[in-house]
Amino acid sequence: MLADLAPPPPRLSLADSLFLDFDGTLVELADNPEGVHVSRELADRLDALAAHMPGRLAIVSGRSIAQIDALFGPQAQHFTLAGSHGAERRSPEDGHSQPEKPDHLAIATEEMRRVAEDNGLYFETKSFGAGLHYRRKPEAEPLALREAAAIAERHGLTLQPGKMMVEVRLPGDKGQAIETLMETPAMRGTVPIFFGDDVTDEDGFAAAAALGGAGVLVGPMRETAARYRLPDVPAVHEWLAQALENAE
Repeated sequence: MLADLAPPPPRLSLADSLFLDFDGTLVELADNPEGVHVSRELADRLDALAAHMPGRLAIVSGRSIAQIDALFGPQAQHFTLAGSHGAERRSPEDGHSQPEKPDHLAIATEEMRRVAEDNGLYFETKSFGAGLHYRRKPEAEPLALREAAAIAERHGLTLQPGKMMVEVRLPGDKGQAIETLMETPAMRGTVPIFFGDDVTDEDGFAAAAALGGAGVLVGPMRETAARYRLPDVPAVHEWLAQALENAE
């Protein structure tokens, strides 16, 4: 049996940078990505933290920056963002950077769409990839993984399994995103703390640790590179509230 991890101390200092996954960390997972809602309380709390930590609060997500903008509204402009697993980035000081979309990405996206339509799966189009969700049809997991793997190999894309979904996308991971953001003027020389729930967040945990910081696993205990753990999304919200109260 794995030894459990302690919760992270509920405080942030001038020497810290805070990185937050979105789905499963800041909001509960939903049957499909459109089923997610950001509460006013959460948006206001993150906005207040961003004011205490100028340029040092980042959302690092598999969602695109456009999706994060739609969910948070104008307040998203106050956060540093790494979307599409780090393929695109935006910060208040450096603006928006993103790669060119290769032609084969559109072909792969259409192939993923056909798999979804033919097999009753939920299809998600992303800025730099496409996903198949099988939360409502878990017996389709082997088929979804097999078809997505074949599409990724055929087009030289990255295969990214997640919680009850799989996607193909341009290369990049959350660890690389954190490493890149830590070179921005606001974050350089600080200590990264990264909260995440999925196996896709493990690269981020490892990167945070290598840079002298720590990962925080959200959800059930498992083999992980994180140093701390919180049980669920409400516990993350409570931690953020306490960290805001204790912010230096």
